[in-house]
Amino acid sequence: MSETTLPLAGGDRPAAAGTRALFVRVAWRNLWRRRLRTWMSAVGIGFAVLLVSLFTAFQGGTYEPWIDAATGLMHGHMQIQHPDYRDDPKVTHFVPEGTDLVRKVETAPGVSGAAPRTEAFALVSVGERSFGALVVGVDAQREAAMFALPHRAVQGEYLPRSSSAYIGSALATNLGVALGDEIVALGSAREGGVAVLALYVDGIFSTGQPDLDRSIMQVPLGAMQEAFELGDSLHRVAIKTVDARRIDDFLPGVAALVPDGVRVLDWAELLPEVAQSIEIDDITAQMMYWLLMVVVAMSVANAFIMTVFERTREFGMLLAIGMRPNAIVGVLVIEAVCIWALGAAIGSAASLAVVVPLGEIGIDIARVAEGMEEMAAQMMMPTSIHPALTAGSLMLAPAAMLVGTLAAALIPALRVRRMKPVDALREEE
Repeated sequence: MSETTLPLAGGDRPAAAGTRALFVRVAWRNLWRRRLRTWMSAVGIGFAVLLVSLFTAFQGGTYEPWIDAATGLMHGHMQIQHPDYRDDPKVTHFVPEGTDLVRKVETAPGVSGAAPRTEAFALVSVGERSFGALVVGVDAQREAAMFALPHRAVQGEYLPRSSSAYIGSALATNLGVALGDEIVALGSAREGGVAVLALYVDGIFSTGQPDLDRSIMQVPLGAMQEAFELGDSLHRVAIKTVDARRIDDFLPGVAALVPDGVRVLDWAELLPEVAQSIEIDDITAQMMYWLLMVVVAMSVANAFIMTVFERTREFGMLLAIGMRPNAIVGVLVIEAVCIWALGAAIGSAASLAVVVPLGEIGIDIARVAEGMEEMAAQMMMPTSIHPALTAGSLMLAPAAMLVGTLAAALIPALRVRRMKPVDALREEE
């Protein structure tokens, strides 16, 4: 193809719309003088956009289920506690007037449910066998409507009567109990006396987390409040919201309803290991994304360096007949933007083609490898992933690649500003 020449810039700036359009057409035609190089640069940009958008979508689709899996078993998205209870979980560190508090919290904006709880460490005994456990008094209906633990029963049912006990499978094995067996819990009451709970094992659960399965026993809330002399007091109010990722929007509304001196904790404070894992995963992924985009930008820079060297005589001729160096640099920048637009379109289209179907179907972790489902349960991670493309994930990679492509084009283009027409015309092809 013959070389494309540019109009003389002379002393006039190419500010008119017609001149700008002409520069775009010329830049576009220049790209196809080296079709293979253009396609390789565009495909490289598209590949980077695809990978970053794809991984970002997987992250976006993983974090919310991860949080829901970690908080959905027992913790909830928020909890109301006595300010000293988290660091020193004593029976005496309670929140008074629990019934009214739960009713108020349920009306807060963004709250989908609230579950009252009382807790105490007790000695659980069957015959001559005794083991320590955390006895949790719950409202069975609220708990079953909000959390997953009531639905993890492997035997029996969830607290069908006022004298029921719902215990972990490991604790049941240690105690040697079966459904219908009587079980006794001994602890310290609020006033210092001995609290006694005589119950019957009506349900046995398994979570896949050994620590929980051997240390948790849930009982009806009223029975525990009576045995431990708690009255209407609670140790926790576990709260679920409509969206765990918007917890900062809902927290002030809940905090405004609680009594003075009572603490409201969000899921990141309740489960710091989950919050830290998400933060580390995000930082690691961001490093990988930027490294990938820098590598692609360097390949684009290499392509433009070759372009400038190959077209040195052309640029020298344009300078000799009066075209300004800035105008030539501008054409190279337009060429870079055109390559970026082509690559971004390829990458975005490929991202949509891959992520949208996967988002609907999802990826079942249990089918990826044997034992993954059990590992996911132990690490409080979701068992299926649904990638989710957002405006942010779609724009991140193209925007970053635009900056990288412009920088890649400007670095070799600056050579044009130092170019002398006589020396450039003598340059061999």
